Amino acid sequence: MAMTLGVAACGSDDSSEDAATEDTATVDTAAAGVPDVIGQSVEDATATLEEAGFTLRVVQRDGEDLAVTADFLENRVNVAVETQDDGTEVVTEVVSTG
Repeated sequence: MAMTLGVAACGSDDSSEDAATEDTATVDTAAAGVPDVIGQSVEDATATLEEAGFTLRVVQRDGEDLAVTADFLENRVNVAVETQDDGTEVVTEVVSTG
């Protein structure tokens, strides 16, 4: 018995659309009242976000995407972090909310 699998993808390779999406995400994050945590250690960013009613989730570490669940939580902030020479992880980007 032979099985055929079809795969289709939608989207565009137009980088201007990507830039617009990134700008929109930044605006949405600010509009959602998410505090600016870029440059803070993960511990400090976690405390800052918790005070504002959000939770922090690291989704990218040192340029590598991490495996994460696909569920959506309105009060979750997904961040990228970079490990410093002293071992401290610092937030470098707010990737998304949810």
